[in-house]
Amino acid sequence: MRAVVLQGVRNVRDLGGIPTSGGRSVRPGLFFRGAAPYGATLSDKQLLFDDMGISCVIDLRCGWERKAHPYEVPTSVEYLHIPFYDLEKVGIEYTEPAAGTKVVGRDVACDPLRFYRSLANPLTTAQIRSALDCALEHASNAQPVYFHCNGGKDRAGVLSALILHVLGANPETIMDDYLLTNVSRDEEQAQLFERFLTLADGDEARAHELVASHRALPQNLHSFYEGAEESAGSFEAFVTEHLNMSEERKERYRSACTN
Repeated sequence: MRAVVLQGVRNVRDLGGIPTSGGRSVRPGLFFRGAAPYGATLSDKQLLFDDMGISCVIDLRCGWERKAHPYEVPTSVEYLHIPFYDLEKVGIEYTEPAAGTKVVGRDVACDPLRFYRSLANPLTTAQIRSALDCALEHASNAQPVYFHCNGGKDRAGVLSALILHVLGANPETIMDDYLLTNVSRDEEQAQLFERFLTLADGDEARAHELVASHRALPQNLHSFYEGAEESAGSFEAFVTEHLNMSEERKERYRSACTN
């Protein structure tokens, strides 16, 4: 029921309706997550920006990803580029290839467990904090927001998990939303295989392993939580101290964004 079906953009869904604490749920029509909308058709754009009223788009991609697949939003829509990794804008870039793979241009097949854990580094945490603040502030002012990375799985998945945590969803519910990405992911296995086959230098067995390991898997999201715990002492301390999310702020966002 939360899926938004578009012609040229995959893995789009509304966080509205997800249960939170106290018998409440996320208000529909405020938070949308998905893939980069560079393939959006005219009807897709009408649905996103006219019918759904998205007023802010948060682009979590690296600068080189954005240059490879640019897109435009209506002049009335705020566009924010807040990459988690970007050499020029953040000062760091993720370049560590998984075993048995190579870097092609600036594309890298990462080890998901290492990648998710690495997101808790101080520079990326500052970017996560900024993206989280922007999403929650817009939504709490009844301004729908769409946030995305490339495929809407990893970086968008982490931001979605943090938004839901702030709004009071329990860990199991957060994980359920994260795993829904596999519905879209499994429909594009052929394309993913071709990409990983190149990065694995023609090794078909390794390419198949990479396709499987790059699904939305519980251990990947848990690896981010572990990195946050290692960084701050506990995940809750990471949210409170490193993301500057006090109990007062949480209550304000819960009041505005759940019902």
